[in-house]
Amino acid sequence: MKVAVVAIVRDEVSDILWWLGWYVSLGVDTIIIFDDGSKDGTDRVITDAACVHDIRLYRIDSDGGSHIERQKQVYLEALEHLKGEFDWVGFLDADEYVFFPSHKTIHQFLSEMDDDVGAVGINWCNYGSSGHVIKPRAPAFHAFTHHYKPEIYINRHVKSFVRPDRWSGEWCNVHYFDVAPYRYVNDARQDIEWSDTLGITDRIPEWKNAKVMHYQLRSMEHYVERTKRRKDVQYGMQAFTEADYNDLYDPTPQRKTDIIREWARNVVRQGRAGILDALPDTERLAPLPPATPTLHAFTLMPLGGGHICVRDTKASVTDQASTDPLLLAIRIGEATSRVFLAAIGADGNPAPVNLDGNLHLLDFLPYDVVPTTEAGSVALRQADCNLFLSATPHVLGGQVTSDRREVKEWELFQLCPLEDETAANAILTGPTLSFARLALSQPVSLAAISFLSKENLRLTVSVLPLLMDFLDDTERQMLEAKLPA
Repeated sequence: MKVAVVAIVRDEVSDILWWLGWYVSLGVDTIIIFDDGSKDGTDRVITDAACVHDIRLYRIDSDGGSHIERQKQVYLEALEHLKGEFDWVGFLDADEYVFFPSHKTIHQFLSEMDDDVGAVGINWCNYGSSGHVIKPRAPAFHAFTHHYKPEIYINRHVKSFVRPDRWSGEWCNVHYFDVAPYRYVNDARQDIEWSDTLGITDRIPEWKNAKVMHYQLRSMEHYVERTKRRKDVQYGMQAFTEADYNDLYDPTPQRKTDIIREWARNVVRQGRAGILDALPDTERLAPLPPATPTLHAFTLMPLGGGHICVRDTKASVTDQASTDPLLLAIRIGEATSRVFLAAIGADGNPAPVNLDGNLHLLDFLPYDVVPTTEAGSVALRQADCNLFLSATPHVLGGQVTSDRREVKEWELFQLCPLEDETAANAILTGPTLSFARLALSQPVSLAAISFLSKENLRLTVSVLPLLMDFLDDTERQMLEAKLPA
């Protein structure tokens, strides 16, 4: 069985990688994206993701009629051209995530459909803002945890997975596809009873085996941005308030966050590797007296005690000795307020670290050290936004996040040199930081980065955040413009 998902997207750069990762995690064989005139770099992210999965990107003329007309044309062409290649094709939007409570993959779910089934309609489960005013720095399925009650009428809409060879060729709408005389069933494999409008069920959804998590509203900031883009529709605050139902709490989809982050991390690495590999070739650089920068490694000691370790990509506070890597703050040189958070494994290479509130999928996470009024303690602020690192005391769960907007007790840390000199030496002389020291021993430039990438592309991608700070403003801006968002 081969399954494809088709979507039309426009300016979804902050969400598209997570959306793609969600469907990859469900086992979708091929994702087919039609870009409707994105201007924010969405297409570049999709292109990078296509390096690690079968993702096909097509561009359509965003001036060719209304959005509904373009969507109709794309879906018709997709059904016609995909019928010989795929057994099932799902038609979804970039704010829709299919969720299976008990099936691990889309194949498991669809394999249970009888042979006389032509399409499966899966009901919407619409989500509210979950109280977010500003865009949360997290995937939609992680950040928005409150959804409507099933009886809210809008949840009766379905999105469909269609057997393309059963489609009659007649167009109805984006929710319903004519597959007569074959059956149109719901997630429980029961024949759907339609309302007066095809694509809207007559009954309240039960979401037994599947639902389409629909993040149409999202945060207030999302809503305002969408309102600005929609020239054909005028929305006001009342419309947001009336649609912002947060009746039921369900964090279950968050279980997939770490798996999808690791897939997304691989995409980011591939994208950066492609950019570095495409830099103009450089002859071996003229030798200069080596600067031999000093690298310092500090442990992070929360004000409430304990230390921070990383296990299975998650950082947490512990009050006991552990063999897990410590979360370290790496400082380059002496007089600088910039540190890079990283967990260095036993092999001397960075281990992945996932911090809620920090979307950077990098080996070294840049933070600024912020002085505080608490003697000997500092706060750590993400380099590109005003969000602070926070560590809940071990007795209260020990969760470490990077999503706090103000500094209180849990956002205070001491930066302590590593007490174990043997461990410190192993970290600082491991392959990654040794390569970083070599890279920083000469003036950093795009030419130098190009040369380093030809010497060792993997390590250059890894230490790139460390090098970016030492580029002059012009070259840094040039490189940032090339890198995936």
